[in-house]
Amino acid sequence: MTYYHKLLKLCEFDEAELLSQKERIERAFQILELGPADMEIAEARIKKYFDTGLLGVRKAIGVWFKELFDLVLSREEGKKIIYYGYPPFQYIGLAIKAAAKSKNDFYVGCPEAVISQTLGQFFHKLLPVLEAGEDAGLPPGHAMCSLLQVKVGALEKGIIPVPDLSIATSYFCDMGPKSDELLQYKFGYPVEYIDSCLDSAWGTWPEYDHETVRYLGAQLDKLFCTIKDKFAIEINDETWQQGRLIAGRLYSAINKLTGLLAADPVPLSVVDSELILNFPIGCTGSVMDEGAEAIEILAEEVKKRVENGFGVAPKESPRVLIVLHSISDPVVNRLIEDAGLAVPSTMALLPPPPEPESYPFTTLGEKRAEKAMFGGAYHSTYGMVKRIQASLKYADVDGIIYNYPFACRPFVCGNKLTKLHIENETGLPTLLLDMDPQDERYYSIGALRTRLETFAEMLRARKAAA
Repeated sequence: MTYYHKLLKLCEFDEAELLSQKERIERAFQILELGPADMEIAEARIKKYFDTGLLGVRKAIGVWFKELFDLVLSREEGKKIIYYGYPPFQYIGLAIKAAAKSKNDFYVGCPEAVISQTLGQFFHKLLPVLEAGEDAGLPPGHAMCSLLQVKVGALEKGIIPVPDLSIATSYFCDMGPKSDELLQYKFGYPVEYIDSCLDSAWGTWPEYDHETVRYLGAQLDKLFCTIKDKFAIEINDETWQQGRLIAGRLYSAINKLTGLLAADPVPLSVVDSELILNFPIGCTGSVMDEGAEAIEILAEEVKKRVENGFGVAPKESPRVLIVLHSISDPVVNRLIEDAGLAVPSTMALLPPPPEPESYPFTTLGEKRAEKAMFGGAYHSTYGMVKRIQASLKYADVDGIIYNYPFACRPFVCGNKLTKLHIENETGLPTLLLDMDPQDERYYSIGALRTRLETFAEMLRARKAAA
């Protein structure tokens, strides 16, 4: 038995896969600098924090390993590589894959999400990557985004390949394109910058300025031209729809699971539901082939739990909506339930709000830019606040936990406005929980536990008095 067999068998790799993929797996772990001791750590962490009694959970973790291998080996396996930032612009990665003559010729994805999810969650080995990112141009103590430090550090350490194109978007985060400019200087790869404006007037969402849409639409159309020129891939309305269809089964399975999580008691830990949140956001490869099956299996298992009245927290526990998870530290996600709170919903799992009647824009870029405005986050802080508020009709909750990364300007700048507006409009207590989805050095587990336990006690008192 090879040193990684026990771990990967736990994650539903079968003997045939382990034999046929032996060279790939060993080469990937060599690049990642992961050895026998790391396999033992990952196995212990997965068994401790994740519900490995559920086949769907084990398969979902296995899919993440396959995405990691695809990413790390993409250059050596002769693929063209296109990276996009986090969060991506709608279905852009899937549209590229759908339009490509051969999907196997391309790796398209968000490397920092894949690295955080795997090296962080499973191996607890993200710190060396973060430190490499700090040393390479994103220094500590300056509120630099840890997700971008992961990307810079992973490139600097050589654990992810240099791309053929990076898509840098400033419509949500201004630090993303600045980091890509640094990487463009260091590694020489081309970057397509997509600019926009996140300064729509307070109180206007879901209305929007048509010129803002035209500007972002022109930026997207420019990107489509670049992709056609560099890779002979033409993105149009048809291929964009094909991209959506690729993810159709995945989203259908996610929606089914989301509906089951509304039960009382809540039948699945937030630690386990987190595994699927970045499937459609960070990946376009193995996840699209095998992720939907894993979630479908998980949904059937959770359905049986609901029928049997099984819950990860006691029935009638205070229920909370989480705005943001940790994508690298299951300890943070587990703290919420340890405090006696049930998590039936997260922002990432909720359906989007109904869209108003569309304006007659003409180009594909303009049409996609308009759709983005309806989502709220790309519109303004007010749009994001109203998006959270609108989502509450899908989630019967007693409170909200607004986890915000200290070094993420789009989230941190609007957190107090979000709290005040939601509490005034809905009466739901909102806990602002400063943390970081990638860097455990930003928070103290003890301090987070104290704040969560206090919030939970307050919610229990409110329920008892109601």
